[in-house]
Amino acid sequence: MKKLILIVFAFLSVQVYAQKVEKDLKYYYYYVNQDHDFMAYLKAKKTFEQKKYDFKLPASKEALQEIETNQDKILRNERTYAEFLTKYGMKNSGEYAELYFNQMHTLKTFLKKNPEFYNLSAKERQNIIDKWYYSDIASN
Repeated sequence: MKKLILIVFAFLSVQVYAQKVEKDLKYYYYYVNQDHDFMAYLKAKKTFEQKKYDFKLPASKEALQEIETNQDKILRNERTYAEFLTKYGMKNSGEYAELYFNQMHTLKTFLKKNPEFYNLSAKERQNIIDKWYYSDIASN
């Protein structure tokens, strides 16, 4: 009986010690820079933003019409997006698609591990991303 009581107390003390950090607006404004997934997203986003001007996206009427009608099919994955871009004459379409989808995948990873981020309004989420995107801490 003593062992059972000791096990229960040990379990309760471990449970109290390992409580989750409440992830609210304050957490995201001040501590999200310690989250590796969020920082990976910011790095991927910065890489995409810096390199996207090296590419010339297709601007023909046919390409715009096709992306409007088949957006879900084209943007399903990196390969289908690269095929679409190649079809309309974009050079290095695979590299562009990789950069584009890398930021999407890192964001999805962060959101999967931090579902509380959805509890914030769209404006709050964007403000947090912008705060860390343009901060000196994230640029290192």
